[in-house]
Amino acid sequence: MAWALDKFKGIIPALITPYDDMGEISEPATRKLVRHLLQKQVDGFYLSGSTGEGFLQSASERERFLEIVADEVQGSVPVIAHVGAMDTATCIKLTKHAARAGADAVSSVAPFYYKHGQEQVRGHYLDIANAADIPLIIYHFPAMTGVQSTVRFYEELSKENNIVGVKFTSKDTFELQQLLEACGPDFRVFNGPDECLLAGLAVGCCGAIGSTYNIMPELFVELYRKFQEGKLDEARVLQAKANRVIAELVNYDFIAFEREILKLQGIEVGLPRKPIQQLTEEERLQIRLFAERIDYLETFMTR
Repeated sequence: MAWALDKFKGIIPALITPYDDMGEISEPATRKLVRHLLQKQVDGFYLSGSTGEGFLQSASERERFLEIVADEVQGSVPVIAHVGAMDTATCIKLTKHAARAGADAVSSVAPFYYKHGQEQVRGHYLDIANAADIPLIIYHFPAMTGVQSTVRFYEELSKENNIVGVKFTSKDTFELQQLLEACGPDFRVFNGPDECLLAGLAVGCCGAIGSTYNIMPELFVELYRKFQEGKLDEARVLQAKANRVIAELVNYDFIAFEREILKLQGIEVGLPRKPIQQLTEEERLQIRLFAERIDYLETFMTR
């Protein structure tokens, strides 16, 4: 099938998964967060990846979360469901559900923990791609999976009908440029590291899938627009602003930090699941004091 791929572009938050006081997925908070981000004009949603804590959830929870988001979005922007897991069978199950639930694409990290060879990783991706009538966007994240696939590996997979792109979460812009050149203009390549968004766009990415887009959507949407308009000096200023927040974020677990910022912005998304960092009252105070010094975070806040 020839997929309509032009819709996969722009600023796509890797969505935080909201929890209630019992640690279960909160449908009301999920809908509120999705509506909030849609109002900020984001270009899609990426579910149940690293930021969404997909690996700390059951398959049924991931399925339910997708159903809630897809129902709230109602096709207004693309929804990409991350189906990655350690075993191929779970990935296939989640892929089939994603196709039924109305996702626009699925995505997956390489199978991790066990030291699989490249042929096993290739077979894993092909099994996902062939599981349902839905496109696959590979999730390249070697720092977390330990799988460092080559540009040649992606070039070969880009020729498969259902494999349409990659989320490239690495700061190696040389490798990124080589991948873009090898796979060609129809392969959708998304920048992964938020702190390198402008660099990724400059190299040729069609957009970006990122974590801090949950807490700074307006800034990143504007950065993407400035780049599209050729206003690089203004885009550089916006990247520097974002990086001031990211430089603070790295002092904490990024998921815990972002959940606290969302709370300060009036969107209660609950605590992350253990063993992710549970912030102390002192840490929460320090995050609030930091946010109050950053006007482009403070101005979004609901007090």
